[in-house]
Amino acid sequence: MKKRFLLYFCLLITYFGLQAATPPIGSEPSKVLYVDKTRPSAFKTIQAAIDASSQFKSAIILIGPGLYQEKLYITRNNLSLVGSSLSDTRIEYAQLRNNWREQHDSDWGAAVINIAGSDINIVNLTVTNNYGRLHNTHDHQFAIRGFENATRIILHQCDISADGADTLSLWNKDNGLYYHSYCSFTGATDMVCPRGTALIEHSTFFNLKQTATLWHDGERDPEQKLVVANSTFDGVKNFWLGRHHYDAQFYLFNNQFSKNLADKAIFKKTYKDASRNRNNYYGDRYYFYANQSPMDFPWLATNITQAQHTQFTEPSLEQWVFKNNWQPSKVLSELQQEIQNQQFKSEPFTL
Repeated sequence: MKKRFLLYFCLLITYFGLQAATPPIGSEPSKVLYVDKTRPSAFKTIQAAIDASSQFKSAIILIGPGLYQEKLYITRNNLSLVGSSLSDTRIEYAQLRNNWREQHDSDWGAAVINIAGSDINIVNLTVTNNYGRLHNTHDHQFAIRGFENATRIILHQCDISADGADTLSLWNKDNGLYYHSYCSFTGATDMVCPRGTALIEHSTFFNLKQTATLWHDGERDPEQKLVVANSTFDGVKNFWLGRHHYDAQFYLFNNQFSKNLADKAIFKKTYKDASRNRNNYYGDRYYFYANQSPMDFPWLATNITQAQHTQFTEPSLEQWVFKNNWQPSKVLSELQQEIQNQQFKSEPFTL
């Protein structure tokens, strides 16, 4: 009877997409696990290591060089995936969202990396959804998809790419917090599209289509924002900078834009069918400071004062964005120290 109940429970969790509630973390002390195709004692797939980590309070999975053609499901908290470097540790899978949804009731499983947990760190990895190049389409194809309860997600020194819309989709509307640094992002429509609050620094964006690069949903709280700083934007000729369907707040500081950027300001998408349009509670909120572009677009000009910018960046941009509720730079520093203690050969962190 007990076995039958457990089976029924597991089926219910699978049916509802696993994103409804993240299972509790284990009770065993924290653990470092290894994935290496050439090391006899190591796991041979990343998912096998993730599954084996469920009994531990927190886990670091160190991933050796190689191409891992698998789809990942993260259903625990306090997990770090660390590759040796983004150039030689690659996760690749071809998946079109529409194809997935023909057989499934939710997006759980539609991405290369599917996240239903919090305090997740992904470092020194290339993550690619290559469906589009194989089938010549720019339709929705997630590289990484975060679900409703997933928050405090860090991407550091990663190459995240897909050949279509919504490459990086972290979708916790209520309290999502995300930090991405020294990453590259490639995709098409709304390719980086956080819900909640996100800070992206020292990164590159390349848009494959004449559509929006950035997208944001911040309708649940007027403090929610998408901040991009010290980064570069490029793409096909006349690619757009950004748009939103819900209330949103964009800050762009000290970025560089290529000559391919279209003369099209960030805008709220509306439809002829008024029933599809969302309320705009907080008004248009697009803020720019010291961005550089070979094109002299008035809408891209600085529109906040130096005093305001200083207020945002002192003592640090991170502290302003996350209101001292989360310190991703500290998380990365501690993670780097643990990796060094393990003597794992990996690309040094840029902090």
